[in-house]
Amino acid sequence: MTIENPVSVWRLKVELLGVAPAVWRRFDTYADVKLSQLHYYIQGVMGWELMHLFSYQDGRGYGCQISSESLLCDVCRVGDALTYTYDFGDNWQHLVTVEKAMAKPTGAYPRVVAGKYACPPEDCGGPWGYGDMLKVLAGRRNAHRRELVEWLGGPFDPKAFDIDEAGERLTEYVEVSVPQPVA
Repeated sequence: MTIENPVSVWRLKVELLGVAPAVWRRFDTYADVKLSQLHYYIQGVMGWELMHLFSYQDGRGYGCQISSESLLCDVCRVGDALTYTYDFGDNWQHLVTVEKAMAKPTGAYPRVVAGKYACPPEDCGGPWGYGDMLKVLAGRRNAHRRELVEWLGGPFDPKAFDIDEAGERLTEYVEVSVPQPVA
């Protein structure tokens, strides 16, 4: 006997604002996810490393802060968006859009379904620093470029996106996002 899950599953699109090429991810999650937990999911699918503070604001540009204790379904409907800001120093802003409700959800959630381009590295200076970094990497080989590649820990391909890697990171971050019982 199959029991239908009464909780809706939503498809979200997360777009990193202010960078080129455009970096985005699509993933499915339960509509009643707490925003504090959604933070972990966004970190996982994007490729961030949970190193900095975050906040949510109204996605219509009013700048109203939204509590991370809120449920996604309490602050959004299908077609709505939130702004998720990560790392207040670098000021990475993401538009999180609820694209659709899944008609007949099956399987385990959350899960990554698509994406494009690599997430910028942590602490590279926000959209402006990232743009400068890409210019240096695309330029002539010189001491500055060698230092940057060393700082990055090796070559960086801004066009790379590995859906399997994003899925593995999402699974890992889902596990650490679940509150542990107090002993």
